[in-house]
Amino acid sequence: MSPPADQSYAALTRDDPNPLKRAVQGRRLSDALRLAAELTPALVVDYGGGDGALCRSAAALWPQARLLCFEPAPQLAQQARALLASTAAAEVVESEAALPSGAADVVFCTEVFEHLPSAETDRALGEIARILKPGGVAVIGVPVEIGPPALAKGLFRAARRPGDFDAAPRSVLQATLGRPPRPRPEAEISPGRAYYPHHAGFDHRPLVRAIGERFVLETLSGSPFPALPAWLNSEVYLRARRA
Repeated sequence: MSPPADQSYAALTRDDPNPLKRAVQGRRLSDALRLAAELTPALVVDYGGGDGALCRSAAALWPQARLLCFEPAPQLAQQARALLASTAAAEVVESEAALPSGAADVVFCTEVFEHLPSAETDRALGEIARILKPGGVAVIGVPVEIGPPALAKGLFRAARRPGDFDAAPRSVLQATLGRPPRPRPEAEISPGRAYYPHHAGFDHRPLVRAIGERFVLETLSGSPFPALPAWLNSEVYLRARRA
């Protein structure tokens, strides 16, 4: 879920009171960076960068790179500017117009697509393709919200937030059976931008197909156990290249 107006993104992720959730969040950042670690990019874009945590880690990995953290939600953009205040190479922008076309060597997009309705998904994929250089790499990470992982996550959510859409027994059962619950509650994260606050209801399989239609798909791996099939992991990461 996205943070309420009076709560930071970090409080829901890497600073969460639950040690398991903190560990999972840390693993998300490291797994995303690992998929592009051998590259030497001049420009890195984090598309939907949240509070800037991935950009901060990317700056440590690639000290020579310029980093753009695109975050359209004003509350999160403000948190990103605070977190990246001492990272001279990083800039936070709130509009795609600030992202140069055909210039990025690497584009990250993690913890984003599970929140996007279909029209916003198409828009985001189009923007990622636009800003990547020919041959540039996109690293996309999303949660697995069907099958056994959905059951584990649903029970965890039910213990913390009983009665919420993503914790309701019917939603958990449907997701476990591979039929993500519908309809998903929808909100607006910034003017003109619709999003789904909950992860439940997301199905990564259509997204993988859509990425394969626009990009050259190079790698698909699960996290935190890449040796296992993606459907037995809590997250899935893709590395794709602009043809």
